[in-house]
Amino acid sequence: MEIVWLPKAQRNLSQIYAFVAKEAGGDRARRVIERIIEAAERLRSFPYLGKQSESDPDIRELQISALPFVLPYRVARGRIEILRVFHEAQERPDHWER
Repeated sequence: MEIVWLPKAQRNLSQIYAFVAKEAGGDRARRVIERIIEAAERLRSFPYLGKQSESDPDIRELQISALPFVLPYRVARGRIEILRVFHEAQERPDHWER
């Protein structure tokens, strides 16, 4: 199954990289981004691994192990669309934008 990072998710990855690089250095930032991408890659084999979102039955949420991030995504048209990379400290939106 193809994984597609939607524009907002791509921006989130860039923002996370920039923040972590500033705070902890480029090596740490690369490792964080790699872990996020690796978690998303697991969805190729297990597309329904994430729990169903409370706000939208078509959206699933994958918790990134050992990191404070959640990937809201949907399975649509034979592909997995990553909507955002969401930090748990942020206030959760009423619904995930597509």
